[in-house]
Amino acid sequence: MAESMKPSTYYAAYQPLVELANGQCFGYEALLRCASKQSPEQLFQAARQAGQLYELDTAAMRGAVSSYFAEMPAGRNAPYLFVNLFPSTLLNPLFPPFLDELLAAFPGIARRIVLEINEAAEEDKMWDVRLLGQKIRELRAYGFLIALDDVGSGAASLRKIVEYEPDVVKLDRYFGSQLAHHPNKQKLVSLFVDFCLGQSQLVLEGLEELDDLAAAKALGVPVGQGFLLGRPRSLDQAEMIGSNAAV
Repeated sequence: MAESMKPSTYYAAYQPLVELANGQCFGYEALLRCASKQSPEQLFQAARQAGQLYELDTAAMRGAVSSYFAEMPAGRNAPYLFVNLFPSTLLNPLFPPFLDELLAAFPGIARRIVLEINEAAEEDKMWDVRLLGQKIRELRAYGFLIALDDVGSGAASLRKIVEYEPDVVKLDRYFGSQLAHHPNKQKLVSLFVDFCLGQSQLVLEGLEELDDLAAAKALGVPVGQGFLLGRPRSLDQAEMIGSNAAV
């Protein structure tokens, strides 16, 4: 592994996802951070160019899970941990043994982990591989939940919802930003609220202003995420902010 990808150089920051009706913490998304202050995009691009995307992706997941469940119980009412993964990682033959090792070290955590499948232009072809649907079914057999990220940002998003039936739909931050001032955004968010009701948990990203938060609550959005509700921080700070979210 390249110097910039060694475990000692990166760590997880945790951003809360908040239930808008009551202000309770629904979960935390683990986000990769680096001691050298490189952005996650730069880190993953470097790993992709070095042919080490799988290694960095799984190392980030291992670190996030280890830190989180060292602090947070894995009981049925514990906040979910959202972990980002690329489709190519799910399809890698080394991934099932990796999961077996992780679950052996932390028994009972699978049901509290949401695997958030990342989109990337370089990986678009991965979404069309029929095997990915089978891999998602296998992950559910482990007990993991599945989330689709940035829904609404690409033309194929709706098809992916139909094909993969995610447990969590994360609506792209575009729809949360300036939501209060865009009737068409409100109409689309309302459609997703109705569509997801009873079959998927809807999360609206990009909530950074009080009027947008109020609009999201009025539309019946169940879970929100954004700087207004908590920035990515260390877990102890994230817990504090998540429990005092401005809802």
